[in-house]
Amino acid sequence: MQFGRKLIHLDSVDSTNNYVANLVKEQGLSSGTVIMADHQFAGKGQRDAEWQSLAGMNITLSIYLDDVNLSVNRQFRITQLISLGIHEFLKQQGIESEIKWPNDVYVNGVKIGGILIENHISGKEIKSSIIGIGLNVNQKDFGSINATSMSLESGKQYILNELYFSFIHVMNGVWEKYWADINLDKRYLNSLYRIDVRSSYTDKNGEFEGVITGVSSEGKLRMERGAETIEYSLKEISFR
Repeated sequence: MQFGRKLIHLDSVDSTNNYVANLVKEQGLSSGTVIMADHQFAGKGQRDAEWQSLAGMNITLSIYLDDVNLSVNRQFRITQLISLGIHEFLKQQGIESEIKWPNDVYVNGVKIGGILIENHISGKEIKSSIIGIGLNVNQKDFGSINATSMSLESGKQYILNELYFSFIHVMNGVWEKYWADINLDKRYLNSLYRIDVRSSYTDKNGEFEGVITGVSSEGKLRMERGAETIEYSLKEISFR
């Protein structure tokens, strides 16, 4: 699997994920195609959140993958690989980051990037995936949103066109290196935000203190609460 065999650059679009989905439906799209947008005015995040991104300031792209051939119960592997790719890219830029379960990337406890993966499932396998990625680069004002950017963390101003190609190159390297790696789970946990740290969370029963101990192969968060270990799916738990 290689990202960036075909590149499509858009000035403005509601959502790169939506654009890919419509293109696949209308005329088809080659696997590995990357859609980049200068301005994504209705970007999507998890929990139906809107991704806030100023025009021409950040990396906003989607990757289309066909023939993924991954069982549904292992679909979290894609999230792990993409998260580690962002983590590695930032590291190469001199910025240390952590992966906040399930699909955000944090720097110094604040969000710098996020992922939205939409899988098309056939039977018990993932047929194709649309991988949306947003990474704050040159934006410095996020209003009331608690976020940061590469520029805020490094004090540098980045040339986005150059950064895009570097980003895709790193993502390709991580995907190729770790796709079949039996230690992928361990690599992911080594970069996981709040791993083995007692912190406050909220679930349907209210606020509690717990310790993240891992993530299951299905992508559920494992939380130690007193003498028991509980697994949480997306939307069943919130970080405080």
